[in-house]
Amino acid sequence: MDKTDPSYAIHAIAKIFREYIVDANSMTSEESYKHASSNLDKVNFFLSDVPIFARLISGEYFTDKANYWTAGLFISAAINKVIKENEIVTLGFPILGFPVDCIGYGLKRGKIALQENAGDYLGEGMSGGEITIQHNAGYYLGYNMSGGRIIVHGNTGDHIGTYMSGGIIDIKGQIGSIAGSCRGKIYHRGMLVR
Repeated sequence: MDKTDPSYAIHAIAKIFREYIVDANSMTSEESYKHASSNLDKVNFFLSDVPIFARLISGEYFTDKANYWTAGLFISAAINKVIKENEIVTLGFPILGFPVDCIGYGLKRGKIALQENAGDYLGEGMSGGEITIQHNAGYYLGYNMSGGRIIVHGNTGDHIGTYMSGGIIDIKGQIGSIAGSCRGKIYHRGMLVR
């Protein structure tokens, strides 16, 4: 394929994703993320390519070796590679039919707008930037978060802020349990609850 073809980067990211998922499921989140990040060094792409790839995770792009966890770590690594301080990326996963875990893993800057339900570990390890989700978030929201902001317009699962040392989580809908290890700020419907 011609490298000047606008779809070249999407196909290159998909190829790297297929290579990445061979080993990713047997690794920890940190190892899997680093594996994705180093593999993504092989291709030049833009932030605008990431949501296109996210929408295409199906069929040849998503196999039985991948799952909602590895997909989220990979997409987070791709975002973190290219997002700048004042940029925003809007994500949706209409083909998958289930929430993706670990979106926003390690986010340091920029904004992620998630149009659908999030899976577990939304914003895990983030130290800056912002994640906004229009619907619900799963368990372990803001796990090991040290900075940044997460805004959830829907409901959340339990164990919010586990090992969270900083940052803000703002929940507009029903709130699950807050972890005892949480040291960040948790707001529920505008009121500080932790």
